[in-house]
Amino acid sequence: MAKKIKFGTELFSDLHLFFNMEEDVLASKKARLFPLGNTTDENQTTSIFLSSLQAVKEYREELLVGLGITKIKNRNVSLHVFTEVYNEEQTERLDGVIVLTSGKTNPVIEWIGFVESKVKHNAIDCSQIERYIEFGREIGVNSIITISNELTTSPLDTPIETKKARNFNLYHWSWTYLKVMSTRLLRSEVVKDEDHVYILTELRRYFDEHKNISNYTNMGSEWKESVQKIHEADVSKKIDKDILKSVVDSYKQEEKDISLQLTDYTPFYIQVLVKNNEDREASISLQLQNNKTISTTYFINNDKKRTFNVEVDFIRKSICCKTTVVIEGGKAKAQTTALLKKLDNAGVNEDIMVEAVYIRNRSIEACSLSTLFEEKTKSEYSIMNKDFGDEIRYFNIFIKRELGREFQAPRNFIDHLEGLGEVFLLHVAKNL
Repeated sequence: MAKKIKFGTELFSDLHLFFNMEEDVLASKKARLFPLGNTTDENQTTSIFLSSLQAVKEYREELLVGLGITKIKNRNVSLHVFTEVYNEEQTERLDGVIVLTSGKTNPVIEWIGFVESKVKHNAIDCSQIERYIEFGREIGVNSIITISNELTTSPLDTPIETKKARNFNLYHWSWTYLKVMSTRLLRSEVVKDEDHVYILTELRRYFDEHKNISNYTNMGSEWKESVQKIHEADVSKKIDKDILKSVVDSYKQEEKDISLQLTDYTPFYIQVLVKNNEDREASISLQLQNNKTISTTYFINNDKKRTFNVEVDFIRKSICCKTTVVIEGGKAKAQTTALLKKLDNAGVNEDIMVEAVYIRNRSIEACSLSTLFEEKTKSEYSIMNKDFGDEIRYFNIFIKRELGREFQAPRNFIDHLEGLGEVFLLHVAKNL
């Protein structure tokens, strides 16, 4: 005879026992707000996302403020979303429309943005966007948000090139960015309403199980050959423009994906630091042409003074994560001891290296953090040199890996790069 449930007594965690099921089996039967199946095409995916955007106040504010639409935080403001909207001639179909209104009795339109989305490996169609720009101008709309698996450095960037966007705003969200931001809000506990928490949790689950949504996991078919040609070329020789473009296009997405993956898998919010409206494509191209390396600066938890760098060297086929620390006051030994106090929770790791830089940028060979901890009871540290001066200007702390052939592997390169970033962030950067 089956055991009966005693209300007010039995634990919810034991519910599976009364149905003679394993706990994970019963959990898999849970009703879902956004079921998969026929909901993975562009239209259904866009509809589910837009409805969630409308439903969760904190989510829509986070995303739209990131586009500079600050009116979303005003009082008496409402968001309305629509899908599959046509122009008057029925020749153009918008995947979505986001409308911002103010006022309750008789709302007025404050802002409108068109939405064009793609899933799988489908790229945003430039000619299609140009037609939407024309349609927008006809009715007084000057903003389009594109959504796809392609990543851009900032939501204010666009993955397409067009000369028809003068005085027109082209924004871009990657699906990975949208799902990572949902989890970041949940983890930071800024979403107070339990129903909104449920919606965002279900949206993240839907994104995670979506077969047509993915982050950046492959540097592309041209990566191996392009990397080898850059590696073999003379340092002073200019890189062929086609090779340069293929590497820049892929790495620009990967450097953004690092920030998103680190945000997703650690307690921190990591962003690419872009200065003075910097064009990352141009910056990466210039770095590669000048010294065959790429350096990206990331900042932590919205603090642009708290940074670390990821450096990729195509000549040595190496990757490196590093940060600079200044210890004010005291002389070299006291400065080093103060640094070790900051890194006390970094763990004993032979891979973490420390370099002391003195006046005139003089330094001796870096030594491991574990060696410095062992030397705390000695009269001097390995990185000290009185001939260079009594005080250390700053410390370089880094982890470096020589990848060899793995550098050319389109998937393994990403695994190594993002893995090293996670190790550095959790063992070094978070303590500084």
